[in-house]
Amino acid sequence: MANIRMENEKDLVVEADLSDLQTFVDEAVNNFDIYREEIAVIYEKMPRFDYKYFCFYAYSTYRLLEAAMEFDTSEVGHIRVVAPDEFFYAFYGMIATLHTQALTDEKKELGA
Repeated sequence: MANIRMENEKDLVVEADLSDLQTFVDEAVNNFDIYREEIAVIYEKMPRFDYKYFCFYAYSTYRLLEAAMEFDTSEVGHIRVVAPDEFFYAFYGMIATLHTQALTDEKKELGA
């Protein structure tokens, strides 16, 4: 499980590794409607930041992290995810898969 700590009074640090990805997958899949818009923003913006430099807090895309890792962002000013590069690439792969599935489902619903 990820290590979550306050670096100072406003900076939350989430230290994660590849083993934590399953927690994110489970939370995102089980509650997809809650995270649909957040997943779309991450899908669009994360590549612009070379994946590993993406700022979840700046784009208000931290609800999935917050729920999966069981922390509260209401009192923090910044979230920093510290993880191996592979974590960010795998995380983005998960996001891309969920986003693509959502688009496919929407097309089916519209009869396209």
